[in-house]
Amino acid sequence: MTAKQFFKSTAFKCIAVLMSVLLVSGVLLAVAYGFLEVTDEERFNRKIGVMYGGETVTSVEQDISEKNLSVSGAQIQKLWYITEHEDYLVQAASRGNGGDIVCWITIDMQDERTVGGIGKVIVYAVADAAEYVNLIDDEVFEAFSEDYYDGKIFSYGDKTSSEYIGTGASSSLTAICNCVNGAVEFVKAYANGSDTVSYEYSDLIDLTRTQWTVNGEEIEYTIVTAASTDPDRFTFTIKVDGTKTVTEYSIDVNGSTGSYGSSMSATARDLTGKTLEEIEGYLNNSPAGSLNTGATKSNERCYNAAAFALANYEAILNAEKEGN
Repeated sequence: MTAKQFFKSTAFKCIAVLMSVLLVSGVLLAVAYGFLEVTDEERFNRKIGVMYGGETVTSVEQDISEKNLSVSGAQIQKLWYITEHEDYLVQAASRGNGGDIVCWITIDMQDERTVGGIGKVIVYAVADAAEYVNLIDDEVFEAFSEDYYDGKIFSYGDKTSSEYIGTGASSSLTAICNCVNGAVEFVKAYANGSDTVSYEYSDLIDLTRTQWTVNGEEIEYTIVTAASTDPDRFTFTIKVDGTKTVTEYSIDVNGSTGSYGSSMSATARDLTGKTLEEIEGYLNNSPAGSLNTGATKSNERCYNAAAFALANYEAILNAEKEGN
């Protein structure tokens, strides 16, 4: 068959028709994709809509770059003002069992300066599969809104709390509570044009239960660690004076669970005489093995409590002298 005969053949005509159909289909699909493509902004707005029952709302991201973002065991990541509701949406993260849990929390405003309640709480992202957030029922998330009152500190994941809720995911629930507590505290300050107080080494400290007394140049701390399931809460009495060393140290409540208490470092049990530089060395596991003795998390709580007392000594002392 010659080339001329091929181009006049039925086979060529079939191929030509098929190619034309494919070409036209490709063009139509490309045009349709352009119309149907979901932009990142549209995806984001749909997610926000979930917080408001499917309603389309206007979110205005707030500049929080100059604010203290470490609040009540949570890290505030983003803040939006929702125009239609005149309230705030907070994105906050807190460490769970194996990684960070990121939550979205809507904060209802009574007026432009006063927090009126909590709207909705969802888990936005989970960094580690060991968090088991799927074990936490919807009723628990709804409780944040139902149980809220001004000054409320949520501790549903804390086994030592009277409001403990057994879920099988206590560490994850504690992280979610931290996110909610931090979001409320942050918005309270932000809406009034102020900022939350920043304390160093506070991530593992329950600031709502931790107290201190200033006597001249000495500060006596009662430090309570944040709720967790492994270990449970520790309570310490720590004194620091003008030498910026630990002058008194005792573990009043040892939160080690099971047999871990016997594996704690001897140094962690008595940090009297230590400076912040030495404590930071232990937290960085220097000398080698000082943190990892078989009770790593318990040791960490001890060193962290001492670091908190030492690192914030001057700030607390100065605030006392200034009458704050």
